[in-house]
Amino acid sequence: MNAEEAMQKFQEAGYEAWIKEKEAGVKNKVKRKSLWIKVDREKIRDAVEYLMEIAEEYPHFSIISASDEGDEMELNYHFTLGWGKLLEEYIVTLKIRLPKSDLRIKSITPLVPAAIFSEREIREMVGVEFEELPDKRHLFLTKDFPDGVYPWRRDETAP
Repeated sequence: MNAEEAMQKFQEAGYEAWIKEKEAGVKNKVKRKSLWIKVDREKIRDAVEYLMEIAEEYPHFSIISASDEGDEMELNYHFTLGWGKLLEEYIVTLKIRLPKSDLRIKSITPLVPAAIFSEREIREMVGVEFEELPDKRHLFLTKDFPDGVYPWRRDETAP
């Protein structure tokens, strides 16, 4: 399944989805596509399950990235489809915005066990609370690091 087919399936399922295209390479230019899907916080697990359902092969989880967007935090869940296949691989990003007044979302670790490391990192660095996260210990910060201080935030909670 290529990026256009995956986009169409997500759109048919009611998600807002679009493709971004970039050209990469020095000698031989190659166009690389990535699929972006806007997801409501309540549907994060549904979206991950749907991605697993429609993918020909199990999606490769990469990482969750976070960005401070003023009154909101943006979470991007990055997966790869066609992983390891020359020129067929593309990134699928599930994009979620959370208001800073309510930084909670369900953990995807029950579906994707490797996500635990990204969720722990995002939790300690920006303050997102992942519901049902089985391990809430710090990943990078020391045990004595002050509560309520988030190193990657750009607001009053930053160090």
